[in-house]
Amino acid sequence: KYALLALALVAQPAFAQDGDSEYKTSGLRIEARLGWETPTVSDGAVYKLGQSVSAGAELGYDMPVSEQVTFGPYVNYDYADTKTCDAGTCLGTDGNWSAGARIGFNVGEKAQVYGKIGYDEMRLKATIPGFSGVETLSGVGGSLGVDFNLSKATYAGFELNYADLGEFAGINFQRRHVAAKIGMRF
Repeated sequence: KYALLALALVAQPAFAQDGDSEYKTSGLRIEARLGWETPTVSDGAVYKLGQSVSAGAELGYDMPVSEQVTFGPYVNYDYADTKTCDAGTCLGTDGNWSAGARIGFNVGEKAQVYGKIGYDEMRLKATIPGFSGVETLSGVGGSLGVDFNLSKATYAGFELNYADLGEFAGINFQRRHVAAKIGMRF
């Protein structure tokens, strides 16, 4: 009786992951990301701190909750060198990392839509002639995205990210980011 129960518990994740599908939607995943970064500041009006290409990676583990739903942790890092300058004084970013939870919903066999929420941290850098400094801003971030299965273990997708990074020197900072990605599940 207990052996049968143990076998059922061990087989359940494999069943939920693969079922009759030829595509994986759960398990360990790693992805490369290429995006567009637009950090902003606001004090009633919204101003951009420049824009730039970003490159990064994400590592996550999606556990099957049911045949259609996955849930799990993630951590990612995106590097972008965005800045705005005026008369030799520059303000910009120097990388962003986040960690949190992701919930995914299968859409047929070849796609999964998901949402993420977690902790987000961005390095803010300032340069004034003769001085430079770095400040770390942190807050809550969220993402919405979709992954499309290309083969049993590879996928490509798109993701929209937003983070509210709190206030520094009386100014609110936010991160706005979009990324295209390609990944592999193990």
